[in-house]
Amino acid sequence: MNLEFLITESFDNDIKRLPEAQQNRIKDEINHVSGSLLNGRSFFMEKASMPYIFNLKGGLDSSLYVVKVDEDKKMVVAVDDDPVFDKVSLTMYRLVDGNDADQVYKEVGEQLYKSVGVL
Repeated sequence: MNLEFLITESFDNDIKRLPEAQQNRIKDEINHVSGSLLNGRSFFMEKASMPYIFNLKGGLDSSLYVVKVDEDKKMVVAVDDDPVFDKVSLTMYRLVDGNDADQVYKEVGEQLYKSVGVL
């Protein structure tokens, strides 16, 4: 199984605003956490949460998470399994201050799920 990283423009802008040393620490943590997605997901799940439950149509479940990546920052990501192509996709939507993460999570989820018509 392969791991695919997808980085949104918003996430890219968020991380570019940080000092280079912090960017590097966060990138290292992303690599560490994401490696767990291919090996049982236990470490990923220790760092991840779903602070809001989206009621999606058709019995679908949300794949959106908030993941702590350092003392101050959390990222909003989606994790999607693709058995046809034998891969797991990690889409990084935002990188925000920990205090703002729950609200940004809800905003990203509402925008994402409304755009595809499942919310």
